[in-house]
Amino acid sequence: MENVTASTHRLSTITGVHLFKIAGHSLIKRDDIMIESNLFRVGGHNWAIQYYPYGSKEAARQHTSVFLYLKDASEVRANFSFCLQDPALPSTGEKLKRNCAMHDFKPCSGWGFAKFISINDLAASGCLKDDCLVIKCNIEVITADRFEGLGQVPTIVIPPSELCLNIGDLLENGLKADLTVKIGWFKRFKRFKVHGCVLAARSSVFRVQLCGSMTESRRSSIRIKDMDARIFEALLYYMYKDSLPAFMDDRTQEAANMTVHLLVAADRYAIERLKVICESKLSKLIDVNTVAFTLDFAERYHCQQLKDCCVRYMVHNGERCRAIMETKGFMELRENHKSLAREVIDNGFCYVSVN
Repeated sequence: MENVTASTHRLSTITGVHLFKIAGHSLIKRDDIMIESNLFRVGGHNWAIQYYPYGSKEAARQHTSVFLYLKDASEVRANFSFCLQDPALPSTGEKLKRNCAMHDFKPCSGWGFAKFISINDLAASGCLKDDCLVIKCNIEVITADRFEGLGQVPTIVIPPSELCLNIGDLLENGLKADLTVKIGWFKRFKRFKVHGCVLAARSSVFRVQLCGSMTESRRSSIRIKDMDARIFEALLYYMYKDSLPAFMDDRTQEAANMTVHLLVAADRYAIERLKVICESKLSKLIDVNTVAFTLDFAERYHCQQLKDCCVRYMVHNGERCRAIMETKGFMELRENHKSLAREVIDNGFCYVSVN
């Protein structure tokens, strides 16, 4: 009998993106400085971006230099590219893209562009906004699988989970709904048919209210007087579908206002992940005129991550810091949270009295 063997070599790729933001770019004065990003993982390997504002040795004082550095003691094959990003448009606005075809990274080695962009061209590019530069790195790590067998090895494809879709359908069709939630008061209220077990599973506050010794646990309906119906509808959407309504992804004032009220509702009902999602959305909307109001709000509702984002935005640039301190929002912050206002000033580039 003929002895037949076979093997297969299959290539696949794992992609990742890292945004490296250099704030206070104009404060960099030394021409031999190298700035390195935090470590980030793509394809199971640790990487870092190394940026030379005045160029590496072979491009010193003429061009900026950018390199992708492998921080592992292993060999990796990867494609990668660098481009500059508009700091105000983190998902669009790519400029000056430079690609590097497949390259074999040796253990703890770097590869990139010694002459990425001339220093004069960088100043004229419009990529330095609010004294910030954002470098975007796209990485495609190439991996190989080897296995033995005759012909194509069969694989079983597992479909994505449908749990959120199935539970979400319960909200849409009201199947076996056992609880009515009335939002508002008198003639201006709205009814929602819901499932008490879903609300109890998603919120510890509802669990106590519906499954404990409170009067509501013995009723088929409850009333919430001090909440807008649209906010409660968005809250229900998250509790059933683990995501937010599509319109809340818009960068509109209405979506921003909804996010604020939804965060308050998430805090009220102890839905922590939803609260953090709202914090993240609000952190992307801050500007000179709104950041102090947002910081005041974050302090009142114990949103530590949102508070940190606001403080970093306020103090990283002296000119911006001074402009923020002239706004109505910062004046209110000084009245409501004097110690917090002092923290901003002590960590910023400008100094005023809060007494």
